[in-house]
Amino acid sequence: MSKQSLKSNRENILRIATGGVCLALAFVLSQLKLFEMPMGGTVTPASTLPIIVYGVAFGPVWGFVIAFIFSLLQLIGGWLVTPFQVILDYTIGYTALGIAGFAALKADSRAKMPDALGRFRGTSLIKILAFTAVAYIVRWLGSVASGVIFYADYAADAGYDSALVYSMVYNGSFLMADLAILAVVLVILYMVIPSSKKDETLATIQKFTAEFIGTFVLVFIGCGTAMAVGCDASNGSGYIITAFAFGLVIVAMAYCIGNVSGCHINPAVSLAMLINKKMTVSEFWGYIVFQTLGAISGAGLLRYLFGLTDKVDMTGVYDENEMKMIYWGLGSNNLSGCNGNIAAGLIIEAVLTFIFVLCILGVTDAKFKHGSFGGLIIGFALVLVHILGISFTGTSVNPARSIGPAIFAGGVALTDLWVFIVAPLIGGAVAALVYKAITIAKEDKKED
Repeated sequence: MSKQSLKSNRENILRIATGGVCLALAFVLSQLKLFEMPMGGTVTPASTLPIIVYGVAFGPVWGFVIAFIFSLLQLIGGWLVTPFQVILDYTIGYTALGIAGFAALKADSRAKMPDALGRFRGTSLIKILAFTAVAYIVRWLGSVASGVIFYADYAADAGYDSALVYSMVYNGSFLMADLAILAVVLVILYMVIPSSKKDETLATIQKFTAEFIGTFVLVFIGCGTAMAVGCDASNGSGYIITAFAFGLVIVAMAYCIGNVSGCHINPAVSLAMLINKKMTVSEFWGYIVFQTLGAISGAGLLRYLFGLTDKVDMTGVYDENEMKMIYWGLGSNNLSGCNGNIAAGLIIEAVLTFIFVLCILGVTDAKFKHGSFGGLIIGFALVLVHILGISFTGTSVNPARSIGPAIFAGGVALTDLWVFIVAPLIGGAVAALVYKAITIAKEDKKED
């Protein structure tokens, strides 16, 4: 056997072996039911991950093969209802995303074939994340197409006039949570695979991961505490307990991930840092994405755990007669405390965010030494703004913290969500500009 033939056989064996591992991983992931969604059903870390890894390593043709095999095996296993759904949802969907994305990810079959994970690690992270988003859009479109037929009998019962609209809403409820799970797995995979060259990307990914973890903990502990103890007028102690829960998370995370990412865990804080030129534009967008994904994952886990244990969400509405939750609050923000007044909500959130971010900028300013107490001061500042803000809006001062619970709570939380995105960003931006102005004035005075 010639050396060329031997090399070719080794590459084929590598392809087949990697494909087998990817298929096994796909089936394992497809069976992990993480949490229930508002429209019903459960979220699973879908099999797109192994197909992405496989396609990056070996090209669009092999990506098509493994997608088709996976679709057939799902049909044989009886996990899908109709063969037509398999054709639209999986086979066509994965094939389309394979052809669209794999070729762009260094899948040149004429080049020397390194090992699969090494090739994946050598690919630009931005390309991988962008491709992941494309993959899920394609998958969602396939799910919507199959749902037009599959959900035709359910749309009317759910209050929808069109099966297409119902299918879009139903499948859309899975999209963000599934994408959050996949993004985290991809980042972890990217971090643990060694690189043969100097890579500046890894440090950035470590920051993004730290922001994901921090925001996840903030929502999971802070909103979870609100759900457990309640924050209404009849339970005043819940105000203080919830305020301290959010503040203590900041203290813990500041000393945990502060040395990695600065512990922003808040898009408003990141915006202030961007304005003060303490981070790049690309880092800013990465921080926002992973902060939001962390918040979504934290809220999703809360929804799953409270539902699994039949625990009452004190921020929602519970039917004593039916013994079930009518509306899940999940510690989400809304304008009920402002009697629905949008202007009041915008003002209170902008002002509270201004106070909080101004404190952060002062404590973290390298020109003024605050010793090792910075994290403690920032944590108590968050407690401070929560004590007042909870009675008005539930206190957001953090767009990511509001987005996560709102996705799972729906209803008024989603309707009012824009207030808790716009107002904190305005408050953070103004704080950055004001702090910059007053510190410049102080420095000029010293020089005089």
